[in-house]
Amino acid sequence: MAKHLLFLIAVIALFSCSKKYNPANTPFTIYHPILEDDVRKLEKGITTPSDVIKIFGQPAKTSISDRGDRYVYGYLGDTLTINIDSSQTVNSFLFRPAIFEPVSGNPDNMNRSIKESKVRKIETYNTHRGQLDIWFRPANKKETNQQRNRYTYIRRNGTLIVYTLNNYEDRVLSYTFEPK
Repeated sequence: MAKHLLFLIAVIALFSCSKKYNPANTPFTIYHPILEDDVRKLEKGITTPSDVIKIFGQPAKTSISDRGDRYVYGYLGDTLTINIDSSQTVNSFLFRPAIFEPVSGNPDNMNRSIKESKVRKIETYNTHRGQLDIWFRPANKKETNQQRNRYTYIRRNGTLIVYTLNNYEDRVLSYTFEPK
């Protein structure tokens, strides 16, 4: 009995000393999502390097050559390469969003509504997929790539799209809710 009590005390001490999950300690936090709306702001011959940095932040990689500078941005499968010419404006850019493959679909729950108060409860990096299924019922569509999952909840009053890490934690990276 004393061994069990000692073991229980050791387990409690171990868990009480562990830190709360901190997204700042994860490797994906150094990158930022590349939004298509932001890519559309790039204009050849007009957008300057300082404009690029205002929109996307510091690039993950830079290179300099006789043709100009190159800024490379990446985020969990999305890549954006921007070439700056000698006149210090964007010469060209290439955006490659991650490709998601369909995994499963579920037509159920489309007559239900999404409560916006529940959407406001979603916390990036702290909410996981299990909580989403409790709040919103199973997603209508699941798609995946190597780094992320995309869950689509189509409901009577709008559509919720949630991106999660593609690992055992399935933590929320970002989400959008578009009311109808």
